Amino acid sequence: MLNEIGEYEQYTLSPEELLASKNRRLKYYNVKNGFSGLERMMTIITRHFIFDTPVGFNEDELREILKAWCGFKHKAKTPLPEHFDGWLSNYIKRIFSFETALDCLKYEDLPPDFKILIEKFLNDRDFDIKKALAALENFKLINDDMKKIKNLWEVLDKLSKKNITFSKKIFGDFNAKGENPFHAITYDKVIANARLAGKLRCYYLACNEELFKTKKILKVDGKKLSAKDKDIILKMTAEYLMQRRNSNQEFIVTNNANMMNWLAGKKPDCAKREIYILAETNEKLFETIKIESENKKQKNKNGLILIKVKLNPEWAKHFRLIENVSDDKWGRIFFSDNGSSDPLKEMKEII
Repeated sequence: MLNEIGEYEQYTLSPEELLASKNRRLKYYNVKNGFSGLERMMTIITRHFIFDTPVGFNEDELREILKAWCGFKHKAKTPLPEHFDGWLSNYIKRIFSFETALDCLKYEDLPPDFKILIEKFLNDRDFDIKKALAALENFKLINDDMKKIKNLWEVLDKLSKKNITFSKKIFGDFNAKGENPFHAITYDKVIANARLAGKLRCYYLACNEELFKTKKILKVDGKKLSAKDKDIILKMTAEYLMQRRNSNQEFIVTNNANMMNWLAGKKPDCAKREIYILAETNEKLFETIKIESENKKQKNKNGLILIKVKLNPEWAKHFRLIENVSDDKWGRIFFSDNGSSDPLKEMKEII
C-alpha cells in the first residue's frame, strides 16, 4: 500500500516466485469472500498502464488489458508482461488450488474416487471445473482441505462468469434486482478511479519518535504489543494517512479486505482496531463507525463491509508520508514496504 510500484509487481509475479513467497499479497479468505480487495488490484494494474508505459491506452484498450489479467478472452494488442495474461485465474488455480489439492492427498482416509479427481486436477490442463463441482456432490467432505478445494473450484467457476458483470456500464446496465453500481466492480469504475489516483508511487512512513519503545500504545486488556500488533498499527496508520493526502476529513472510508491483503499471515485479523489504546489517556487509537448498507444481501455478496475510521490525533501527529527519505529532516525512523504483505521494514534516520 505504501509501495504501489512494488504492489503492481506482486500482481505480475510468476507462479514459482509466488510459491516461494511467505507473505503473498492476495489472501485466500478474500478470494473466497466475493473477491474482496480485487478492485484495488485492478486499479493498481490500470494505473501502471495509464501512467508508467510510453503508449497511451484508451478505455477500450485498458478494458482488454484488464480482461487479459483476469484470465478472460481478450483482444489486447499491446505486448503484455510475462506471466500477465491470465494471472488472476492462474493464481487461484496454481497457487491456492494446487497447494490445497496436494494437502488433500496427505489424508489416508481420502475416498479413492476423490483422490482420482484431485490427481486429475493436478495433471490435466483441460480439467473441467464445472464437471468436478458436480462430481463433488457425491462426496461427504470429511476434512477442511476437502471443503477448501470445493470453495476454490467454486471461485474459479464464478470468476469465469465475472467478465459479464465487469463489463456493465455504471449508468444503464444495472437492473432493479438490488444491484448497486457503486459496490460492484466494473471496468469503467476501475479505469475512472485509476485516472483519478494518478501515477503509482512509493511512499515511506516517517516517524519522529521511537513510539513503541516508549510504550505509548497498549491493548485494552493491558497486554503488551506483539510484533504483529505493531505491524498492524503501523499499516493502519499508513492507510489512514494515504487516504487523507488530498482530504481534510477526519474520517476515512475503508474496508477490511484491502488491509487484510496487506497484512502478514493467511487470515490476519484487521477488524479489531478498537483494542488499541493510548497508554497515558486510555483513549482509543482508532475510532470506527460501521457504514450500514441499504441492501445487506448485496453487501454480503460483494464481501465488503465499509467502515469509517479516525486516527487519534495524538498518535497521528508523530507520522508523515514522504517519498524521498534523503531529503527529509523531520523523521527519525522510516518504515518501508516492498509491495507484498511482509512486515514493514524499519530504517533509522539517514544523515
